[in-house]
Amino acid sequence: MKLVPTIAATALGIATLSACGGTSKPAADPTPPGSLHASQAAASSAPTTPPPSRSASPGDTSSPQGQANDLNPCQLVTQAEASTLAHAPFGPGKLEGNAVRHECVYGAQTPNVLDVFVLQGASTDDAQAEWNQLLAEAKAGAGQAADLVQLTPDSGIADRAEWVELNLAQIGVSGRGLAFLKGSVGVYMIDEVRGGSAPTRAAFTDQANTVLTRLP
Repeated sequence: MKLVPTIAATALGIATLSACGGTSKPAADPTPPGSLHASQAAASSAPTTPPPSRSASPGDTSSPQGQANDLNPCQLVTQAEASTLAHAPFGPGKLEGNAVRHECVYGAQTPNVLDVFVLQGASTDDAQAEWNQLLAEAKAGAGQAADLVQLTPDSGIADRAEWVELNLAQIGVSGRGLAFLKGSVGVYMIDEVRGGSAPTRAAFTDQANTVLTRLP
């Protein structure tokens, strides 16, 4: 059986949050059970310099109205915070993504992988509208695997939030995540642990409140 980190978690993180900045849709992760996020193969000690921003060119739909994302997810959730949250001795995060979607990966190619995504929309209204659309798509995807993914609205965090819980016990993986939207900025954190337990909802909420203090 292949490890699918989530139909809805990735849809909620890369789709719902790319809601804030693009139109690309995620595909199921084909990573085999032997390694979490093996596609993120580079060592976690890579530098955390954000990718250079770019100007939108004609026909470029990856960023509404040319909005560039200058937020660094490795600074929104620091190495020390990630280690505390996931109960793992992470090294520096590995920064990936593009001018719109930034991703910080802690623990790449280990049994405990924490991903932090951040995207920025052209406006609050655009982000809200895209959140609605892509969250609906994420939930439709989850409906096809309701035994694997549970999505629950979470009140009291930023403008909107969604709690994600994965049921992958049959392959020995625990996965939980939290996505939230503040203004035009979307953040998504998810931890997948083989042979252990992912952070609690309370722990993710505490970290989300810390992240919110760092958002514009």
